[in-house]
Amino acid sequence: MTQGPLEKAISRRRELLTRNSELRAEVDRNTAEIAQIDSALVVMRKFAPLGQLPGLDEDVAAVYGDLESMTVPDACATILYKRGEALTSRELLDILVRAGKLKANNNSMIHVIGSLKRNDHRFRKVGSAWTLIEPSHQLRVLEGINTGGAER
Repeated sequence: MTQGPLEKAISRRRELLTRNSELRAEVDRNTAEIAQIDSALVVMRKFAPLGQLPGLDEDVAAVYGDLESMTVPDACATILYKRGEALTSRELLDILVRAGKLKANNNSMIHVIGSLKRNDHRFRKVGSAWTLIEPSHQLRVLEGINTGGAER
């Protein structure tokens, strides 16, 4: 017995609904797996040194705060303070670019280097990397933590 156009349409509709249900179930499984992976990555980021998880970008805002609203010297000081290690001008620029503070071009690199050199009371170049020499109480002010002490 051959199917008429109405039966074909109803049959095709059932097939599509079944396929949609299968796809929704697959999306739900994928979403659950992604959530598990994200949870594992959050834990890994807490214990692995920054930049040591290949293929993973730092969540700049979560790690460093709102760098975009800071001046370049304040943003560099915050980055160096939070990283706890010396960084090259290129590494500082890369973080500032990911934060949306600067564009990735030579002018921005010149701006970062100039800002670091002009603030020699805050930064010192050791080899090819910059270190922070600023007293930590000034950085607490940058982070919005008031220690109650007098500021310089």
